[in-house]
Amino acid sequence: MTIITKGANTPVPAGLLRVAVCRRNVPGTPAVDASALLLDAAGKVRGDADLVFYNQPAHPSGAVRHIGTAEGDGQLAEWLELDLPRVEPDVQRVVIAGSCDGGTFGAVPGLAAQALNGDGAVVAHYEVTDASSETAFVLGEFYRRNGEWKFRAVGQGYASGLAGLATDFGIAVEEPAEPAPLNAVPATTAGPVPLDAVPSKTAEPLRTGPVPAGPVPVDSVRPVPQDAAPFPFGPGFEPVVQRGRGQGVITVGRSVPPGPVIVEAWHEGEGYFYAYTLTKRNKDDKLVFNNTMTDFRGRALVFQDDDRRLRLRVTGDNDWTVSVQPLSVVRHLTGTVQGLGPEVLAYTGTEADVDAEFSGGDDGDSSFVVWSADAHNLRGSHDLVFNDVGRLRQTAPLPGGPLLLLVEADGPWQLTARPLPALDPGPAHASEPPAVVVPETRPVQPYAGGSDGVSKDERPAKGLLGRLGRTKDQAEHSGRGEKTVTLANPEPGRPALLEYSIKDDDGYSSYRIELLDEYDDTEKFMESSTHGTHGRVLLFGKGESEVRLRLERVGSWSLRLLPVEETTPLTGKAEGKGSTVFRYTGPPAVHSLRRLTRDDDWLDTWTVQADGKKSISASTAGRRRPVVGPLRVSADGYCYLVVTARHSTGWQIEPAALDTVPAFDGKVSGQGYAVVRHTGPAAEMMVRYEARGMIDLIALWELDDRLEPIRRISMAVGLQPIPQGLVQVRCGGGKWSIEARG
Repeated sequence: MTIITKGANTPVPAGLLRVAVCRRNVPGTPAVDASALLLDAAGKVRGDADLVFYNQPAHPSGAVRHIGTAEGDGQLAEWLELDLPRVEPDVQRVVIAGSCDGGTFGAVPGLAAQALNGDGAVVAHYEVTDASSETAFVLGEFYRRNGEWKFRAVGQGYASGLAGLATDFGIAVEEPAEPAPLNAVPATTAGPVPLDAVPSKTAEPLRTGPVPAGPVPVDSVRPVPQDAAPFPFGPGFEPVVQRGRGQGVITVGRSVPPGPVIVEAWHEGEGYFYAYTLTKRNKDDKLVFNNTMTDFRGRALVFQDDDRRLRLRVTGDNDWTVSVQPLSVVRHLTGTVQGLGPEVLAYTGTEADVDAEFSGGDDGDSSFVVWSADAHNLRGSHDLVFNDVGRLRQTAPLPGGPLLLLVEADGPWQLTARPLPALDPGPAHASEPPAVVVPETRPVQPYAGGSDGVSKDERPAKGLLGRLGRTKDQAEHSGRGEKTVTLANPEPGRPALLEYSIKDDDGYSSYRIELLDEYDDTEKFMESSTHGTHGRVLLFGKGESEVRLRLERVGSWSLRLLPVEETTPLTGKAEGKGSTVFRYTGPPAVHSLRRLTRDDDWLDTWTVQADGKKSISASTAGRRRPVVGPLRVSADGYCYLVVTARHSTGWQIEPAALDTVPAFDGKVSGQGYAVVRHTGPAAEMMVRYEARGMIDLIALWELDDRLEPIRRISMAVGLQPIPQGLVQVRCGGGKWSIEARG
């Protein structure tokens, strides 16, 4: 650990750093919020986006992010992440600051800033010892010097809070002009970061020793150079190493924070080797390794829970070594990677085809299994990529990263990732826009217009002024276990986005969140099976001043209110995962909805009007077949399109003009949700439907010229009165037809 005093500096590695603004956890002391400012050669920001803090958590470049809070070992910390290679060339300094909520820094015990590298080692630590009446503080700065990066302990205080500090660095804290749209949506984190995804204070390991950087390959396996960038998920810490022979128990102490970790094992010579995690009652829980390979080497993904220490029961016929390591040690699948036995790989590229080769093991009949795990939700369900026995050479599709690939093998293997080439639209399709890839988390999108029926002068302060003026307590709520939460609308009369991160209670199958009215009557709002562990939903659809939510069967949870201006505009084809919200501005239209992942989980869309009226638009009914639904637009000229899906469900949405819907006079047919236009006069027509189950019905709805459902025509087959004009078909995915009599 490098400890420096005020005014001193020290070199830091030019890679991914995590920076903590921390203090001692003493009840009744003021809260401290961390922020970062990106400064040019003149020492000023280039615009509002160069301030990163809890209400503006990601820089457009992706170089700086606010990743959440953590506590442990008597410390409270706010975490920032700096990816120094991605800092733009005209940024010369990144200032690390803190602001004090409800007090002064003189009342904050143990105020400090420390930076950790990708392996969790502290590369710089500065403790403030002279704070008094300040309400904002520049703790330190990262700056360029002769092609390298250094950290300087600054220790300069401000009595005017974060707004005053921001003004000093060139940010005009006033109502800004509406910004121009960004060219791209920056990738950010997957919602408010839970404690098990944030590194806590580094402590001494249980036992240490020389630990190889990865599984040692045998002669038949040729190692290939790997991307040296660490995998930016999971906590950082010093590896914990234990050696033994025969049977042993490993207890991982508090030096390893809660979250995903890599367990790496070596077993010398021939014989049997296996390892289990242990439950709270000291019983075998999950099988980590089970192998008879000679000179076994392997890695596996395991979790250090926040309510109990990780314990492993290890048994081997010969000498063994087990090391618990951070995720930053994983090898990256960039091109070809070879290995022997179980392994954990990181994939951060785009959609790809992955080629697999497996030797079949010593007996030619061993198994080879590969799973992919969403890096934002490693505890969630995993997708099966390969599963076979014996010698093989196969290819499978791989979604875009960040992912972890979990390899289970009893012999030499090789994986090669081949990213899919970008499509050349050619002259005939030159006007077709590319798909917008929607991040699962916080798309930082500027507001592009005033068509929501509220004049600009009537709206509360927006932009940086509004975000600086909104305290974190107003914007974010977190906790553990069941609770009723009251959320205040930051801009009454308008909707807001609710960004959530929720874990199920281990004792139940799924969480449930209900809306409560003034009489405590309930209405279903969200649940695990439909919304997954993290995503975004629309709240205050009718402009309510506050809502009450009852959280049931939940573990740890975090709810964060975001301005509705951060809704992603739907202007063309869009792809993403999980629940999110779009804003569509334009004439009434339709949109296609397509599933991109190999699951059968919930996936549907809803439209929400300016007055809060909500109606179903399209549902895949668990199928991969594309469906079509209406984009209902009121006189206000826009609507919100709400995507409801589990966090791991991938989807594609594409709007289309209303004249693309099938028109018919005599007959039309299809499968699943659809919108059709009857061009003939109103008449009785034969409706047929091949139901997929006993409760699968077909419903036909008449739509007006704005695609608002105005009358349910029928919920049955047989002769039905079909009006002239637009009709929506709603069903459970079966085949249907509408045909004129005779």
